[in-house]
Amino acid sequence: MDRFGIELKEKEGGGVEKTIFFNGRFTTLEPSQPRAEAIYVENGWIRGVGSTQEIRLQFGGPDVRRVDLDGGFAYPGLVDNHLHLIGYGMKRSMLDFSQVDSKKELLRAIAEKASQTPPGEWIRGLNWDENRFDQPLPPTLEELDAVAPRHPVLLTRTCYHVQAVNTAAFQEAGISRDLPDPPGGSLGRDESGHLTGLIYENASKLFLDAMPEPSYEKRKEWARAGMKDAISKGLTGVHTEDLREAGSLRAVLNIYRDLIREEYYLRTHHLIDHHYGEELREVEISAGDGDEWVRIGAMKLFADGSIGGRTALLSEPYADDPGTRGMEIHSPEALQEWTRKARDLGMPIAVHAIGDQAAETAIRAMEAFPVQDLATGRFRDRLIHGQVLRRDLVDRLTRLQAVVDIQPRFVASDFPWVIRRLGPERLEYAYAWKTLLEAGIPCGAGSDAPIEPIDPLLGIHAAVTRTSPHHPSREAYLPQQKLTPEQALLLYTFGSACTASEEEERGTLKVGKRADLSVFDRDLLRIHPEELLRAEAVMTVTNGRIAYRR
Repeated sequence: MDRFGIELKEKEGGGVEKTIFFNGRFTTLEPSQPRAEAIYVENGWIRGVGSTQEIRLQFGGPDVRRVDLDGGFAYPGLVDNHLHLIGYGMKRSMLDFSQVDSKKELLRAIAEKASQTPPGEWIRGLNWDENRFDQPLPPTLEELDAVAPRHPVLLTRTCYHVQAVNTAAFQEAGISRDLPDPPGGSLGRDESGHLTGLIYENASKLFLDAMPEPSYEKRKEWARAGMKDAISKGLTGVHTEDLREAGSLRAVLNIYRDLIREEYYLRTHHLIDHHYGEELREVEISAGDGDEWVRIGAMKLFADGSIGGRTALLSEPYADDPGTRGMEIHSPEALQEWTRKARDLGMPIAVHAIGDQAAETAIRAMEAFPVQDLATGRFRDRLIHGQVLRRDLVDRLTRLQAVVDIQPRFVASDFPWVIRRLGPERLEYAYAWKTLLEAGIPCGAGSDAPIEPIDPLLGIHAAVTRTSPHHPSREAYLPQQKLTPEQALLLYTFGSACTASEEEERGTLKVGKRADLSVFDRDLLRIHPEELLRAEAVMTVTNGRIAYRR
């Protein structure tokens, strides 16, 4: 049993678990031995890599299990290095507007849900995006009142930084037009000061706090749904931030250790929202604590919002709205103070920073309190998203030896409308994944699910093509930033290991590393990029255990 209380089923009769995975086409991502046919695993660790004949001769025995990969294409375990797994599972119980292309269709779906829901119960929806509508206008308070007059409604925009609510939601939250804006957020108002129904950043907490508290079992059900989907897509691990959905650090740890006992074999690396720093101190854990299944990562902080909601903080005004530069979630002084508190708790920081001014604020905090001052000295600070940067910021990130969590799929979702937001002069360092890699900055790729689909192949497709699968005929957006298939695969393997400071354990297939495999039905490095959209995971192996088999 580990210090988090996780106790797994041992091999029947005790002893060492020994497995040969053979008849596969392994891409190891190790230059000294780039290809193999088989690997030998003991208790979750790779102990042999080579041809099927070599591995059988050297390690075959009556106590060794054999797993035939049937010629499948095996890679080091793919990891999504930034998502919200419980939120992703929770999404399934809400209205999903990710495929809705008109406001009329959105309102019709809410009206239908209201007709099936007892009066007074909340109606929640996700992933609306006015940029997909014929007229790019968000749903209004009056429109939501008309279709759901007896239900509080909260609809989260695709960026997760803006919500649309109705009058009943304001009443449930006890909010009137006279209420001042909360710190780090705002209530949308028109020129007369009337509430518009749009809610920005931290103001959403006023509404979330008014909702009934979900049970522990319900939260675990959401996490279970997310884990099942993740491993079916070939993911062996995720870096997740769940505290806002789970409610406490203890609940997060209990949920995931329960699910490992239920044999949902997915590694989870946890970012800890800064509001839960005191609980970190109480339970006496810090970065790196945990075991091979559940591990503590960095302290999560927010510097700004999203480009779609014009709350990402830019150094110059938005091109399509010169009256704003975005929203500052923490002042530079406050962010530095939170960074100091993180260091006191033995934590690196992971800062959500989409705009270049937010990135500069985050970098200043990292420079003021270097992560190397932590007792272990092995952790890295993380810049999350880094969608709009500048040359000077890239240079400073390189000197800091910080890492960047990128979301290649954002290219498919945000272009072309993001060009209007930013203007052409800022595009050189916007969504500039290749520039970051060429500067020597370690990058890991994630989906930010439920904002984007959890499937890593969609992210690889976006990184390689710089297009949307919905519009394959369009020209690539900023084609000079295209990645090669191997560069894109590395983002989800070795890159994701680097962002968690775990590259000595995983990220490539090598003797002495964890036995994590993502096996697909075709060669991800040699097929036409559009064929990535048809590829499927056929087996997912985590720590030597088969988590999923098609």
